[in-house]
Amino acid sequence: MATEVLVSTASPSRMIATASSGSIESRRRRVDIGGVYLDQVDLAGALERIEEFVASGEPHQIVTVNLDFLTIARRDPAFRAVLNGANLAVADGMPLVWLSRVKGQPLGERVAGVELVHQSCQVASELGCSVFLLGAGPGVAALAASNLEALYPGLHIVGAYSPPVGELTPSEDRFIIEMIKEAAPDFLFVALGAPRQDVWIAQHQHDLGVPVAMGVGCVFDLIAGNVRRAPGWMQRTGLEWAFRLVQEPQRLWRRYLLDDLPTLAHLALGGAATEPGEALAV
Repeated sequence: MATEVLVSTASPSRMIATASSGSIESRRRRVDIGGVYLDQVDLAGALERIEEFVASGEPHQIVTVNLDFLTIARRDPAFRAVLNGANLAVADGMPLVWLSRVKGQPLGERVAGVELVHQSCQVASELGCSVFLLGAGPGVAALAASNLEALYPGLHIVGAYSPPVGELTPSEDRFIIEMIKEAAPDFLFVALGAPRQDVWIAQHQHDLGVPVAMGVGCVFDLIAGNVRRAPGWMQRTGLEWAFRLVQEPQRLWRRYLLDDLPTLAHLALGGAATEPGEALAV
């Protein structure tokens, strides 16, 4: 069953200066990892971009790219085009940082999606901006919203909605779009899994008009406390995937062992970014 929590439909005034999206784009420095272009920014740099996106008032998409994204993008040109068309693409995984070093264009650091969500909520609470949570299992978005409001006093969450499991019907899709447009958030976090969440944002971002829209994967489950995050040393050494595999072996073993590890080896050895016969979509 779908779960909806609408806290408010009014967004507070934004006390921030305007910014030019054109000027932001002109400053981008990106590195090609497996056919996907990642911004060479650390967490502080990503947050600076996010504040500029909010200030502009124009729709922007952020993608948090991990090794699984590269695996999917290698065989799916449409998904690769979505990632490369995003306004900010951060490396959510140490393997991507390692691959950037192999290429001689090192990324500053890993920018984990869960940390980016937390820091974005901190920014939102300070600037008087509003947030909408979309996705995850029944009740998870609402619980994550409650926990975020407790962590960041003054955070204005205008909606939390978990749609029915499975593909969205046209009527459900329209219902979600209208609900978000009515709430008019400054930040939209979407947890529908990759590539679905990022493709959905790309398809609807201009209709929604949300300044910052970001696919967040399992982040709501982490914030809600349904899933534990790996210890810090495993995050720093690139072993967070092993911790998650132990927690959810039936769901993740094929993804990590049969798909992602071969992709890492292939790219580390200088293999082609795309499957044979495919053109690189940029």
